[in-house]
Amino acid sequence: MAAEFLRRLMGRPPSLPGEIAEAMEELARLAKARPTLAETANMLGDILPALFAEPIPSEMPVITSERAAVKLESGVPLLRGEAIPLDVAAFTRRWLDICTVVEHNRKGPTAEAMRRGLLDPKQLTADVLAGRPEAIHARMDSLGLDAGLAATVLRLTLFPVLTQLHEALTSTPNGRWERGYCPTCGSWPLLGEFRGLEQTRFLRCGQCAAEWEFPRLRCPFCSCTDHRQLGFFFVESEEGKSRVATCDACRGYVKMVSTLTVLSPPMLLTADVATMHLDLAAADRGYEPGASSSQS
Repeated sequence: MAAEFLRRLMGRPPSLPGEIAEAMEELARLAKARPTLAETANMLGDILPALFAEPIPSEMPVITSERAAVKLESGVPLLRGEAIPLDVAAFTRRWLDICTVVEHNRKGPTAEAMRRGLLDPKQLTADVLAGRPEAIHARMDSLGLDAGLAATVLRLTLFPVLTQLHEALTSTPNGRWERGYCPTCGSWPLLGEFRGLEQTRFLRCGQCAAEWEFPRLRCPFCSCTDHRQLGFFFVESEEGKSRVATCDACRGYVKMVSTLTVLSPPMLLTADVATMHLDLAAADRGYEPGASSSQS
């Protein structure tokens, strides 16, 4: 029971160096092949090594198998309401490293707000896990920061921490999850995968890289199953590689990519960059990211 769960909870350290190299090679290829993506691809390529430059503390929240099962059955993400370990100094270093890349200046406003103690890493993390994006945006607005940029910096800064927490929790019993939001941290999917020869649909979290199987004919954001409201579109010549699944009931959408196996965390971030043109195409058609149309 709990002893086995706790053994799983401690998890295995992810073999990220090779995965980072693979992602960086793909980003370099993207930058050359698609000049419109070059700036963003190069930026992520500069950020990736900093995300995993330091080991993440192995201490994990204590969640018994029974409690985990109750949370999942009740639709509550595993990390919601849990006190997670956070190395504030390491968090701050990652934040500043990311800001150096995205603001092109280590003394940019987003970096300075963290350096001057105007942003509390523990409170920001708590807001993320509690599903309070509005609190994060309100804090950034009160400081005169670009809330969208700061939210992206926060997501990337927490990514290696939450990824490790998710990997430690993947063996949770009774883990069947039928909601559209992440079973680990509660975030909406960054994109989805049609995986393997069967093209089974999996959703992927951009906050902790979690994966969960999800029905093809259901909207992750409003749970609509009316086939007349659900659709998809793709860019010419990309039908077998990527597409956008849409819902006319809530006007939400999720990008879908075809993969043979699960995307590693670095490759998940890379796939998001590689499909940015689909975000633009969805916006042109009046669709919004799911997080804008619903809340978990």
